[in-house]
Amino acid sequence: MRSFLFLTFFALATPMALAQDPVQVDAKHYKVMFENEQVRVLRIHYNPKEKSVMHEHPASVVVFLNTSKAKFTLPDGSMVADGGGKAGSVRYADAGKHLPEDIGATPVEAVLVELKGKSGMSSALALDPVKVDPTRHKVEIDNDRVRVLRIKIKANDTTKQHEHPNGVAVYLTDTSAKFTLADGKTRQGGGKRGEATWAVAEKHTVTNMSATPAEIILVELK
Repeated sequence: MRSFLFLTFFALATPMALAQDPVQVDAKHYKVMFENEQVRVLRIHYNPKEKSVMHEHPASVVVFLNTSKAKFTLPDGSMVADGGGKAGSVRYADAGKHLPEDIGATPVEAVLVELKGKSGMSSALALDPVKVDPTRHKVEIDNDRVRVLRIKIKANDTTKQHEHPNGVAVYLTDTSAKFTLADGKTRQGGGKRGEATWAVAEKHTVTNMSATPAEIILVELK
């Protein structure tokens, strides 16, 4: 129940014709970062003491970019005051409906990954990063819809070769990275703090090209 309440605050609906899509009914607080057949990714911003309107959302993963407090009014009129999260924390919630309000002294800043259908990529990974490179890849959430990893790479460090299914990368730090693919080809990647990118399924190593540590939340789809 608690996970449902936390994430409904950061929710909005997918193209599944939900009646109260936050992007439509509360565009001030919910902006689409990108969307494809598997996810819709939203940027959420509330100033202190601002509130939304009643809205609904599908199952989602929220990534908190700063420490914040929120309360939720549910459709039956009941309230839950224990909301928000710490900077860098993540939560999963099933679909639900509610009205959120920032009750803290700081803005709410978050990225919401809304899930659509199954990705069809739930088979076991031959080079699971959690197994082959556990010092850099830690599991935050694992259920039948997603596995959420916290990835930490030291400055100028390189991971071991590993693979991922399709997913969404949310950057907790400014990150500049080089990806070396299984065939030896390379590409540049990364993003600024608070940005999110679509991460296509592939096998690679990752080099942090920055002079500072990189921290990324990766929402792997099942």
